[in-house]
Amino acid sequence: MRERLIWLVVAAMVLILAVLPLAISLDSAFRAETRFGLADRHSLDAFLDVFTGEEYLDALWQTILISTAVTVLCLVFGVIAAVLIARTDLPGKSALDLMVVMPMFLSPFTGLISWVALGSAKTGFLNNGLHALLAPLGIDLPPLMDVWTYGGTIWVMFLFFMPFVYLFTLGSLRSMDGALEEAARSVGASPIGALIRVTLPLCLPSILASGLVVFALTAETYTIPGEIGNYAGFTVLSWQIFLDATGANVHQAHAASAALMLVLVVVAALILQRRITRKSSRYVTVSGKGFSGRRLELGSWRWAAFGLVVLYIMFATVLPFAALLLSSFLRNSTAVVTMDMLTTEHYRQFFSNQDSYKALTNTLFLAVGSAAICVAAGFVISIADLRYSSFATRMVAMLSAIPVAVPGLVYGIGILWLSLKSPLYGTVWVLLGAYIAKFVPFGVMMSRGGLQQIHSDLDGSARMSGASPIQAMWYVTLPLMRMTLISSAFCIMLLCIKELSASAMLYTARSEVLSVLTWHYMDSGNTQFAAVVGVIQTVMMLGIVIGLRAAFGVKLERTMGRGGA
Repeated sequence: MRERLIWLVVAAMVLILAVLPLAISLDSAFRAETRFGLADRHSLDAFLDVFTGEEYLDALWQTILISTAVTVLCLVFGVIAAVLIARTDLPGKSALDLMVVMPMFLSPFTGLISWVALGSAKTGFLNNGLHALLAPLGIDLPPLMDVWTYGGTIWVMFLFFMPFVYLFTLGSLRSMDGALEEAARSVGASPIGALIRVTLPLCLPSILASGLVVFALTAETYTIPGEIGNYAGFTVLSWQIFLDATGANVHQAHAASAALMLVLVVVAALILQRRITRKSSRYVTVSGKGFSGRRLELGSWRWAAFGLVVLYIMFATVLPFAALLLSSFLRNSTAVVTMDMLTTEHYRQFFSNQDSYKALTNTLFLAVGSAAICVAAGFVISIADLRYSSFATRMVAMLSAIPVAVPGLVYGIGILWLSLKSPLYGTVWVLLGAYIAKFVPFGVMMSRGGLQQIHSDLDGSARMSGASPIQAMWYVTLPLMRMTLISSAFCIMLLCIKELSASAMLYTARSEVLSVLTWHYMDSGNTQFAAVVGVIQTVMMLGIVIGLRAAFGVKLERTMGRGGA
C-alpha cells in the first residue's frame, strides 16, 4: 500500500501540474471573451482573430525569422566548437570545455543587461572604448554596434543558447566509436572528408535535437525580444501572448489562441527534425563505444581555431560579466567611467531593502524545493516505468515529458488561470507548481539515464532476501544513483534560479523572485539596480557549479552533455 500511495501521489501531481494547465490553456482558446475574462460559452472569434489577423500573423513571422536565425547560428558555431574540442589537437581544451558552457549558468536576460551596457550606441563600453582609441588618430567611426536593434536580439540569444548545441554535439562525439572514421581514413579519405562524410552524419540526430531545443527556447522567450522590440519596432508572438495575458486589457482567449499557434510552430519544428533524423538513420551503424581514433591535426590553423573559441568565450562570458559587474557599481549609465562614478550604494540598498530580501529568499526556496520535488518525482516515475512497467506507468512517464515539447509560456498561462480563483493565487506556491511542471522532465530524463545503468538483478536480489520494494530502492538503488540524483538536483536548481518566463506571469508582491526583480528594474530603465540583481543571481549559480565540483567532484557540463547525447 505504501508503494501504491507514493505512486498515486506522483501520478496525481503529474496530471495536475503537467496536463491540467495545458488543457485549460488550450480550452481557453475556444471561449468567448468578456471585459472581465472568459465567458462560459465556447466561440471561435478569438481563434479566428489570431489565426487570420495581420497583427498576430506578423508577430508569428517575426518569431519564425528570429528563431530560425538564432538556431542556424547556434548550429554552425556550436558544431564547430564541439568538433574542435572533441576531435582536434586544439590547445587548452580542458579549460575551454568549461568556459564554452559557462553561458548556460547565466540568465539570458542578465546577458541582455550586460550587452545593453556593452553595446548601446551612445553609452556602450565597446563603442566608447573604440572611439577613445581612434579619436587621437583623427578617425571618427559610427558606433560599432547597437544592441537595441533586430540584429541585437539575434546576437544576444545566439550567445546564450549556443551551448545547448555544443553540449548535445559534444556528448554524441565523445560516445561515438571511431572505427568507421578510421576506416574512411584507411581507404584514402582526408581527415576533414572523414569528419564530414562519416562523423557528422552519425551525430545528426543529436545536432538536430539541439537545434529543436534552441528553436523552442528562442520562440518562447519574450523578455529579450520584448525589451528590444519596444525600441526597434517589432513584436514577436511570445511578447504578444504576454501582453494579452497580463496587460491592462486582458484578452485571455486571444492569449490562449496565440499560445496554441506557438505550440503548432514548435510541433512543426519537431516533425521536421524527426523526418530528417529518420532519413539519417542509414548512416548509423556503430555508436556508443567511445572515441579512440586519431585526433585531427589543425597544423597552421591551430591557433586560429583557438582564437575563434576564445572569441566566443570573450563575447558570451568574460565581457558580459565584466560589464555587468562594472554597471552594478556605477551611479548611473555613462559613456565615460571615472572613479567618482563608482559606488557601492546600490548593493547597500539591495541588502537593506525588504522586497529584495524577500525575492532572494523566495528564489532560494523555489530552487531548493523544486529541485527536491522534481528529482524525487523523476526517480519514482523512472523506477516505476523501468522496474514495474505497465500501461499506467508508461502513460505517466509519457505525460511527464510533455513540458519538454510545449513552450513554458503556455504552461504559465494555464497555471495563471487555474490559480486565479484558488486561495493559492499570489503566493509562492503557485510559482513552485509552475517550476515543478516545467522542470520535472529533467528529473525524469536524468533519473532514467542513471537507472538504466543499474541492472535490475540487484533489486531482485534484495527482494529475494526479504526486502520490500521501498527497502530495495532505499538500500540498493538510491546509493548507486547518488551522483546522478545530485547532478540532476543541481541542474534543476540552476534552471530555477534563472527562470523568468513563467515567473513574470505568475508573481505578485508576495512571491517576487530575483529574475522578476531584474526584469522590473530593467523595464523601468534602472539598469544599475538590474545589474546588481544580475550579479547576485550569477554569483549564486556559479557558486552552485563550483561548490558541486569541490564537494562531489561532479562536472555539470559533462552530466548535461551526456543527457544531450
